[in-house]
Amino acid sequence: MLTLLKFIFQNLIFSRNGSNLLMGKLLFFILILSLNSIAQNTKIETIQNSFLYYQENNLQEKVYIHTDRDFYLVGEICWFKANLVDGFFHKPLNLSKIVYVEIMDKNSKPVLQAKIEMNNGFGNGSFQLPISMNSGEYTLRAYTNWMKNFDQDFFFKKPITIINPSKSITTEKIAQNEDYEINFFPEGGNLVNGIQNKIAFHISDQFGKGQEAKAVILNEKNDTLNKFSTGKFGIGNFQFKPNSSQTYKANFQLQNGKIIEKELPKLNEKGFVLQIISDSNEQLKVSIKHSNDILENSDVHLLAHTKGVFKFILNENLKNNETVFTIDKTKLGEGISQLTLFNSAGEAVCERLYFKYPENQLKIEVKLEELKYDFRKKITASINTTDQNKKSKIANLSMAVYKIDSLQTINQLNINNYFELVSDLNGEIDVPEYYFTNNGVGKEVDIDNLMLTQSCRRSKWNEIMANKKSNFEFLPENMGHILSGKIINTKTGVAEPNINSFLTVPSTETKFYTSVSDKDGNVKFDLKNFYNEGEIIWQTNTAIDSNYSFKITSPFIDSNSKNRATNLLLASYNLAALTDHYKFSQIQKTYSGRKNRPFMPINPDSTAFYGKPDYRYLLDNYVRFTTMEEVLREYVLPINVRKSNGKFQLHAVDKLSQDFFETQPLVLLDGLPVFDLEKFLKYDPLKIRKLEVISGKYFLRNMTFDGIANFTTYTGQLPNFELDPKAVLIDYEGIQLKREFYSPKYDSEPQINSRLPDFRQTMYWNPQIKTDKNGSAKIEFYTSDLPGKYAIVLQGITNDGETGVKVEYFEVKKK
Repeated sequence: MLTLLKFIFQNLIFSRNGSNLLMGKLLFFILILSLNSIAQNTKIETIQNSFLYYQENNLQEKVYIHTDRDFYLVGEICWFKANLVDGFFHKPLNLSKIVYVEIMDKNSKPVLQAKIEMNNGFGNGSFQLPISMNSGEYTLRAYTNWMKNFDQDFFFKKPITIINPSKSITTEKIAQNEDYEINFFPEGGNLVNGIQNKIAFHISDQFGKGQEAKAVILNEKNDTLNKFSTGKFGIGNFQFKPNSSQTYKANFQLQNGKIIEKELPKLNEKGFVLQIISDSNEQLKVSIKHSNDILENSDVHLLAHTKGVFKFILNENLKNNETVFTIDKTKLGEGISQLTLFNSAGEAVCERLYFKYPENQLKIEVKLEELKYDFRKKITASINTTDQNKKSKIANLSMAVYKIDSLQTINQLNINNYFELVSDLNGEIDVPEYYFTNNGVGKEVDIDNLMLTQSCRRSKWNEIMANKKSNFEFLPENMGHILSGKIINTKTGVAEPNINSFLTVPSTETKFYTSVSDKDGNVKFDLKNFYNEGEIIWQTNTAIDSNYSFKITSPFIDSNSKNRATNLLLASYNLAALTDHYKFSQIQKTYSGRKNRPFMPINPDSTAFYGKPDYRYLLDNYVRFTTMEEVLREYVLPINVRKSNGKFQLHAVDKLSQDFFETQPLVLLDGLPVFDLEKFLKYDPLKIRKLEVISGKYFLRNMTFDGIANFTTYTGQLPNFELDPKAVLIDYEGIQLKREFYSPKYDSEPQINSRLPDFRQTMYWNPQIKTDKNGSAKIEFYTSDLPGKYAIVLQGITNDGETGVKVEYFEVKKK
């Protein structure tokens, strides 16, 4: 290109001095085209590079929660599995080690909260639903600490129903508070004077449910300009060419006869309109039009990305203020793609979502020996997982088996439609599984109407084009739970920077953490393997810093929106079924409730933060002296006891120089740093089981210690040790311990003939099923004493991000 420009300039000079004026004009025209081409290529590269830069610096996470059921009575256990993937390719992600799960009421206030440990993208937990809960529709919400940096619309949400038979289900007269919401969505985002465009709409009630209606468009003279009606779930579209000299409104007539009037969206005098005008199996044609005051031959650019992954950017030249982009659909990814139109200045002016049905999905098959079973009989479920081409795939699955009745049906939200559809939209979706029934055949119009009424929540073009590196407030918890807080100066009441602070979880396993406050007084402690539920102790070095307090920051985020009202009415439930459910639940809780309550034991790494000590003393192997001073002087050689100015001092030996350090070591008692040695040396040594010594400088984060003396008592709970009055005690819940689902076995005559009732509503729950290299797994469980129709629901994902769902039915009946 530079050689071409040099040639053009040389010939321009020659032509202007010579007689070949025509050659000069031609070369000048070529020069203008060349410069314009360079400018357009530069603009395309700028847009593309800005998007790629944003993508690389804004890693997204997604969480999906599979619950055993969606309908519960108080006192029952809600079991769940968490699946954590990256937001781009939906592959299991081993970044965050903690997922926060909450059950929130209609006011978005948390009722139950848990920190769930994740391992390679998977984790599981449970909630024991307290009998104090009110009846209602609740929202189960889940997110990671990293996800808190982004919009809460990224959080996982699903509704669950909880009934408390001892409390009234509702006192609200919801039927008398009818309210409807109508929204219009011009395709591409703009309604422009004189340009015909497709306008989508959605009408919903106060519960967010789509409503059927017929509508007409009227002008200011009440002339009827268009007639149309809703499609599926209160969604539809119509074609309309507005004129700025007129005003417009739409009248919607609901099925109940009520008429609602709604003005059309604001009309723009000028601007771009984007429309999909053709959608074949191979190609997508996108029409671009503009009002007639734009410069002729102006270029526009169309960028496409799927779930945040860049696909391509195309360039076209406007002729007569319009052009058409032809897109090869094979270049689009599966799921939701966003098409963004940029003008010649590189400004985003239109957007459109397009959905491409996924072809590469995990296929799950379940084979049962029978379709009908007697009470207390073994069921063997043979599971097989393959790809679209029937090739075996290793998959991580969760499995729920429960009774199907008027109270509990198959949930319409599953791992397939959540990752491919729901998680990339910021609006509520009625019955998301509807769009995937029969692999979406016959649903193309409905899914496109849905795309027209939604907006993608992942693109913020002003932020993207600014090329600013994001400054994230919340860190990914890639090592374990992060406890955050703020250090306050008790004299001034303001946050204090650069203060060393220490956190202790009293235990026989040393749990000691350090942090230095930042410029805003914030501290963060990395609490790896923190399963404790009880007191933690925070303090500064009280020998030098005694005027500080600590305010903990909850890791759970406040909701920025209220959940919708619910239409949960007692009359909407089959009272006979509800009575039976309650009766069976109470019987099951009475006879087998305790078997589900115990938490599974954990085997965390018991090694202290410093690893293997240089010296270890089990005090029972030595003469038990009556004072700590005698213990240290008699046989703990790497610790020297001195007395200066009437006060005791301890000094650890430096294993490199073999000299004792001048400053004192870090002294710990059950993980608690001790700064008052006078008080510590008066402590009863008969309560000490073990002493470990590090003889040398030890660096912990940004702190340095001249040796470590770590004392551990028999109980690990600081028995009879008086805490410093400046220490802060905090009740804090750590990572949730796992319950083990109780699944009885009836493999002997005494067990089969036992008179203990078995009325499990969830017959079986297993969140950790892994198929082998042949894609196979075999699961065994036993039927209960409850007759009826049961569903086996399997959901899972492969390491390369293919998701799958399978529902199989069987019947339990006394033979």
